Amino acid sequence: MPRKTNDRLMKEHLIICEGRDGQEFLIRYLNSQALSYDPRFSDDIQVNDFGGNSELYKYLEILKNTSGYERLRSLMIIRDAENDAETAVRETQSALRKADLAVPLEPHLWTGDVLKIGFVLFPTCGDIVEDGTLEDLCLAILAEPQAGEILKEIDSFLMMLGEAHQRDFPRIFKNRLHTYFSVHNDHVSFKIGEAAAAGAFDWRSERLDLLNQFMEKMF
Repeated sequence: MPRKTNDRLMKEHLIICEGRDGQEFLIRYLNSQALSYDPRFSDDIQVNDFGGNSELYKYLEILKNTSGYERLRSLMIIRDAENDAETAVRETQSALRKADLAVPLEPHLWTGDVLKIGFVLFPTCGDIVEDGTLEDLCLAILAEPQAGEILKEIDSFLMMLGEAHQRDFPRIFKNRLHTYFSVHNDHVSFKIGEAAAAGAFDWRSERLDLLNQFMEKMF
C-alpha cells in the first residue's frame, strides 16, 4: 500500500498533501475497492504530508534532495482551497516556480516531461475551483444514507447555538463534520483517517470522479 513515510521515496509516483488528515484520506482512497480495478493506485503511489500550506516551497526544496527523487515520474500536489480558491491556486504555482519545477497553468492539468507535475484543490479536485476544504468533500461523500438529513439537524443545532449563545464558528466545516462523527456510534472522536478506515465515506461517489481521473493520468 502507499507509504506514509516522509523521509525517503519508494515509489515512482508521489502525492504530497496538506496535513495528516489529507494523507490518511488519500491512502484509504487509493486502497479502496473503488480503485481496485487498477492495482497501480495501491501499489505504485506514495502519499506524503508536506505540512501547512506555507511550508510547501520548503518541502519541495527538500524533496529535490531526497533519496529516490531522481526516479520520480509524477508529482501531484493537493491542498485545501480554503476561503480564497484563486489565491490557493497562485500560492501553489508560486511554490513550484520558486522551487524551479514545472508549473501547470491551472489545476487538474499535468505538465512537464521527465517529471510530470500537477495539482488540485479540495473540495472540487477539478479544473474549476471553489472555496472549501477536505472536510467539505468528506461531508459530500458520507456513506450513511441518512447523512443529508442528519446534517440538516446539525446545521440547525449550530445555528441555534450561534443565535442563542453567541457562538461563532469560523471553521464551520470542521464543526459540521466532527459533530456528525460524534453522533455516529461507529465514528465517535475519530479523525478523518480513522473515519475513512471505519467506512464513513462512499469511495464510489461521483464527487470523487475528477480526483480519480486526475490520478489515473499520473501513470
